[in-house]
Amino acid sequence: MSRALPEIRTVDDLRSALSRYGFPGDRERFEEELAAAVGISPTDDFTGVGAVVRAYRHRVLIRNSSEIMTALEDARGGDGRT
Repeated sequence: MSRALPEIRTVDDLRSALSRYGFPGDRERFEEELAAAVGISPTDDFTGVGAVVRAYRHRVLIRNSSEIMTALEDARGGDGRT
């Protein structure tokens, strides 16, 4: 399942990657969590925003790693059910 991912250097890059390579619903949840993080962030500290961006970038990388996805399936018993 590993695919060649484009570089994810900006929030717009991440949005595109989530739409194309992310788990179903990730893009929508990202937008909600990003907006919430921006809304509660002090104007001089966007640490929370950065954490949301990093978490979703990581999700794209996980989703596109055949090794990680195989390990997740094995942990679930191999049939895709939890």
